[in-house]
Amino acid sequence: MKKTTFGLAFVAALVATPTLAADLGRMPAKAPVYAPAPPPLLWNGFYVGAQIGWAWGNDHSREFVTATGALTGADPGFDPDGIIGGIHLGYNVQLSTIVLGLEGDFEASGVDGAVTNVFGVTTDFENRWQGSIRGRVGAAFGPTLLYVTGGVAFADLRYRYFTVATPVESFRDTKAGWTIGAGAEFAFSPRWSTRLEYRYTDFGRVTNASLVGSPTFSYRHDPEFHTVRLGVSYHF
Repeated sequence: MKKTTFGLAFVAALVATPTLAADLGRMPAKAPVYAPAPPPLLWNGFYVGAQIGWAWGNDHSREFVTATGALTGADPGFDPDGIIGGIHLGYNVQLSTIVLGLEGDFEASGVDGAVTNVFGVTTDFENRWQGSIRGRVGAAFGPTLLYVTGGVAFADLRYRYFTVATPVESFRDTKAGWTIGAGAEFAFSPRWSTRLEYRYTDFGRVTNASLVGSPTFSYRHDPEFHTVRLGVSYHF
């Protein structure tokens, strides 16, 4: 009886083996595993764009005797401000999520302001154009780029001095300074992006010896500005 049972089990196994093999042959093969594609380099290459913004700052008109350098005590501060706008051009290199770049801009400016000291001398300030050359370092999060920027800035700074009894005396200086800031940029298509940027700019010290408006006296200025810009860029 045991031999008969064993024989029947052996025959059943032989019959089932080809069927099992056929079933295994019909099972779908396991899909190959592929590495995820790297993110597109949205920020790589040249770009050009335009921006508009608002600048506000502070300055002084510190008066001193030209011959001796002695301060007269007249040191009124004032707060020039105004609209600015212009163009920018740059180049980025994207290394995975890190973006390194160089950018330059040039802007027309309507920033101005004025102040009158205790002796009746009025200082009038005007900035007609400005620009900068800066480096940029950022981190890309898909279509969003967060960055810091800094470099050299330059501007046309104009001062006028006068009293009620004297004609206007003008002084102009093309001054270099430094600028630093941060911004956020968003690529809303493969070719276009928009940005919001803040920068602080310091043009150092500007000194002028008055010859007409207030002879024998000189004036020392320390122009510095805060600027918020909104811009759009086309990426090649």
